[in-house]
Amino acid sequence: MRFAWLALRNLARNRRRTATTLAVVAAGTLALVLTAGFVAYSFDGLAEAMIHGGLGHLEVAPAAAVEARGAAALDRPLEHALAGWEGLRERLEALPHVAAVGANLQVMGMAQGPQGASVSFVGVGAEPDRARRMGFEKKLRAGELLPETAPREGEEAALVALGLAGALGVAPGDIVTLLATDAGGSLNALDVRVAGLVTTGVQELDSRYLELHLAAAQRLVGAGLASNLLVGLDETEATGEALAAVRAAVAGEQPPLAVVPWTERALFYEQVRNLYRGIFWFLGTIVFLLVVLATSNTLAMTVMERMRELGTLRAIGTGRGQLAAMILAEALWLGLLGSLAGCLLGVAAIAGINRAGVKMPPPPGAVDPIDLRLAYVPEAFAGALLLMLAVLAVAALAPVARAVRLSIVDALGHV
Repeated sequence: MRFAWLALRNLARNRRRTATTLAVVAAGTLALVLTAGFVAYSFDGLAEAMIHGGLGHLEVAPAAAVEARGAAALDRPLEHALAGWEGLRERLEALPHVAAVGANLQVMGMAQGPQGASVSFVGVGAEPDRARRMGFEKKLRAGELLPETAPREGEEAALVALGLAGALGVAPGDIVTLLATDAGGSLNALDVRVAGLVTTGVQELDSRYLELHLAAAQRLVGAGLASNLLVGLDETEATGEALAAVRAAVAGEQPPLAVVPWTERALFYEQVRNLYRGIFWFLGTIVFLLVVLATSNTLAMTVMERMRELGTLRAIGTGRGQLAAMILAEALWLGLLGSLAGCLLGVAAIAGINRAGVKMPPPPGAVDPIDLRLAYVPEAFAGALLLMLAVLAVAALAPVARAVRLSIVDALGHV
């Protein structure tokens, strides 16, 4: 403790150099904390956007359909659709953490506008009431959302994505004719009114996407089928527990059913995570090297300027280990005080950035700009502090080695 206190007093002797070193350490800590906050918020935001954008937390689908297209496929073949799924849904909705279970029916075909323009479409029949309970978000740009009650025959409506609406030349209130094949291969047609224009957030998907009420989609394919059941939970953290419960609930179903968590369906999410992790480690390595180089130079200069002082300490009986401990303690004080300052700056910077409401340009292929927001990550603050202590300990190795090898006679005669 005596050497630790002496080391702290030594730092005050050259305030300019100490302040410069503290600024370097604080800047490195701030960079790590802000990067970790950006990455964490991006992960959480992307996960929730995918879940509430239509994936749901879990998917229950025929095992044959999952095997045919893979777990990550967003569409399931109509020939493997679910029949008699209503009782299964009731059982699933009784499980813990399950907020709602919605049936989806995926359809593909041709859409024809009132002016004769024809465009291929990728559609989904959903249940708006259950989608609302699962927290699914609809980015409405014009018109209105689908009613929650099933439409009567002849009153079917659809939400049409902006790109598809532009290709068809339609607006809310116009009639679009949908052509699709049923499970038996026959061609069916259905006239639907454009209720509203939406965006999925993905430019490519907007050029083909439309959404119907489940009952309307079933009329289009001529059967009361469902491609899959989407399970929405009350919290994303309960996904693992709910996954086990849902798999146990469907274990005896025939034909066999597969339960796919959202993480297996959202390959883009894992790709983004890996990219951001690489960026974070790359940045961390650069910060590590910069701080080591800057602080080791400062500590080396400190030893050089205090040669006679260190020689005097050795002459009056100070051991080599004690001298090394004092220099190391100075380095650790710099790491501790600098990282604490960086953490405080990080808290203030995160609060300021979140309140500023800064918008970032849309990512490649996306439509809407995204908010620049950062998360408070306690582990990042603690990790940055420990890292800076380790960095300063590494930076002190060369100056400590020089001080330990110091000759008393040479040090006292140093000019």
